[in-house]
Amino acid sequence: MQILVFELMKVHRPGLVRDGNIYLAAHDFIGWLACMVISEAISFECVTQLCHDYYSTLGRKISPWVVVKRFAGGLTTARIPVLSVCGRPLITNRDLEANTYRILLGDFPTQHMQVELDCHLSIITQDEMLSDLLIGKSPYQFDIILINAIQDVWRHNPKLILEQRERDAQIYLTDEYRQVSDYAIRRNLQCSTINAYIEVDEVPIRFCSGGSESMTMLIQRSPEEPVIVRKILSEALTTAKWNSDGRGVMLPPFAKAARQVDYLRGLPEHIKYFFPQVYSVIEREILAPTGRGCVGKVTCKEVIYEMSFIEGEEVSQFVQHSNISPLVISKLYEVILTFLRDNVHSENRQAVTSKTLDVSYFKKIEERLMLCRNTAPQCFGPNLLDSEKIVINGNEYFNIKSLLHIFRSHPEYLYVLEPRYHSLVMGDTNTENIKIGNILPLLEVQDLIDHNRSGEEISRALAVINAKDIQLRFLDPRAIGFQSDGANSRDDYMYDNKPWHNSIGHYDEYHNDLFTLTININAQKIPIIDIRFSENNVYQRAYGIADCAMDDINPLNDPTNIGMEKYFSHVMNALYDNTNPDSIYLRDDPYWLVRFVFMMGTHFAAMPPFHFISEFDGTIKDSIDTQSRPVAIYCEGIKWLNWALEILQGKRDHFLGVNVPPIKTIVEEAI
Repeated sequence: MQILVFELMKVHRPGLVRDGNIYLAAHDFIGWLACMVISEAISFECVTQLCHDYYSTLGRKISPWVVVKRFAGGLTTARIPVLSVCGRPLITNRDLEANTYRILLGDFPTQHMQVELDCHLSIITQDEMLSDLLIGKSPYQFDIILINAIQDVWRHNPKLILEQRERDAQIYLTDEYRQVSDYAIRRNLQCSTINAYIEVDEVPIRFCSGGSESMTMLIQRSPEEPVIVRKILSEALTTAKWNSDGRGVMLPPFAKAARQVDYLRGLPEHIKYFFPQVYSVIEREILAPTGRGCVGKVTCKEVIYEMSFIEGEEVSQFVQHSNISPLVISKLYEVILTFLRDNVHSENRQAVTSKTLDVSYFKKIEERLMLCRNTAPQCFGPNLLDSEKIVINGNEYFNIKSLLHIFRSHPEYLYVLEPRYHSLVMGDTNTENIKIGNILPLLEVQDLIDHNRSGEEISRALAVINAKDIQLRFLDPRAIGFQSDGANSRDDYMYDNKPWHNSIGHYDEYHNDLFTLTININAQKIPIIDIRFSENNVYQRAYGIADCAMDDINPLNDPTNIGMEKYFSHVMNALYDNTNPDSIYLRDDPYWLVRFVFMMGTHFAAMPPFHFISEFDGTIKDSIDTQSRPVAIYCEGIKWLNWALEILQGKRDHFLGVNVPPIKTIVEEAI
């Protein structure tokens, strides 16, 4: 009956059962099973089999746990959150399995129906016995709407409370509400949390994806006014337990926003055109919501700033849906990196006269991983972090403590890895933060490739593409440098080679959860981790990564390799003018290759705190199933740091087709 009523509600009362603002709840076993069918987490056939297994005479000889494990084989992620016996919303199949077992055993904490949602709500039910006294919802308000007869679902009677609520809910079926609802689902937030940052006279045009757990939205106040970008960085939206007084690389995300404003306003005039213009800034404290990242605090700090909207397409989105080849993507990388070299890294240059590696990289990794330990001690505990070695996809590597000890104890390695100068940097060239306003030149080259035109014709078309033609722009600068920030920030320009981390570093696949991860600990207490990317996923098709670096394969010697790795050497040799013995870029950074590999490792190893997944109520589930993304990103960092060490130890004579200078020469110069 519950399933039938819900299906009828979808037809006759769609405003009351819209995605994003609805949760399913039950306080008996059959009701729980009905909720899971409604949420599309399980099929009706699997539920029928479960009941047969458990309630039949034969089934009574089987333990409840065996029955549930058999049932769990058919579970998938719930489309609609289902409340657990403790009142918390569940989505993942593992959580639903555990709660099914608890309910099967009659495990209810009290006679009350627990609802742990930080909002006012209405409860639609057929249960005549349900009353205010049976629901734990303090301090929020709620009311109970009883469906007395099945006809109430479709009967149009102005006196029916159900009818009145449906009329009120129609407003939520607008395109604006769908934008909010879809974003709420993606971020595991409630719609009310998002709406708190939108004024009544504003229309949300689009919500943007990104890291640092920021909330970025495109807003328009009227059709005559321009679209603006509103960015919110708040302790209330942050999963990791950042210290609000942290400094430097441990600056919490909300504080980073204020530095970004200073950075954008302090850019040299000839560069400002390529970045957003800041309009307004609000720094404030709000009352701490229960359950989120401000546990133990009365208030949370947040920064909200508005800036101009830059037309165009994010590079990551362009790659995702345009079906362009690695050759075209590599040309886009070359244009981006060359522009930064000539226009950004030439500003505010200053020779490095002190040792920077420990502060900029080693301590950053240690402090960020300590933050991970505090946030998710089961996932980021001794089993993962404290062993000497770690095995990833069958290859044994030094784990992070061993790596940092080796780097620190070899002065010749430090000499090679130390930057020669600091300059102005963009600081976060993740391709989500780069826009192109004109994609036609790139699509025209792709059309030549698709029609099998000559290599010479394709090369000519590629050669004329430049930053001006594609209307290159940048978003979301890092704004934190070496012992500097905001308008005065300077740092190692190598940060800005980050587009490669999206492709050959698999970041786009990690960020979009296109992988599976398993972890086991062997008898020697070594973590054994296996990461597998979703077969034929959109980024695999676009980038064509064959993981040549993992097996020390030169992609130039493999005619079957047609992915981004094949073009790495061409792009980077052009960037550094590598064939010119008088290259000023080689003079300024003779060991750029090993520094690049090292920098990629530090990016990933320090990135996990920004990728924890929170629940609807803001709490964090400390399990590998839920937190596989930050663990996978950590493993990627381990791989790249080990490859950098192998170059320094003379174990590699090339990296992705770029020759490594003889290690003896490097060591002699260092000594």
